[in-house]
Amino acid sequence: SLVDGGEDFLMRYYFDELQTHLVKFGAVETAEDALKHFSYETFMDQYDTAVLDICRLMIAYTWSRFDEPVEKDDAPACARTMNKTSYNKSIPNIVWLLGRCDEIMKSRGV
Repeated sequence: SLVDGGEDFLMRYYFDELQTHLVKFGAVETAEDALKHFSYETFMDQYDTAVLDICRLMIAYTWSRFDEPVEKDDAPACARTMNKTSYNKSIPNIVWLLGRCDEIMKSRGV
């Protein structure tokens, strides 16, 4: 789960793996170089920007184009719309994503 510290744990894991592979695949020579050239702060700034970008796409593009409400027991309709706006088929997921978007925007003074 991304709540209660899960997001921070996951981001730290991804960052550590990235740092390891920057050295392993020769992008930098040492772990110290990896940190110097791509800090955790830079990594998180790029991650936050990506979260804002998916929210931008979701709100501005996808929601306005999906106009086929589907009841959960309507198997043919569910099959037909399976991949349309898949990120918001889970209320906890969409609540997390929009909440995270709000946090990031507030942290940037928006």
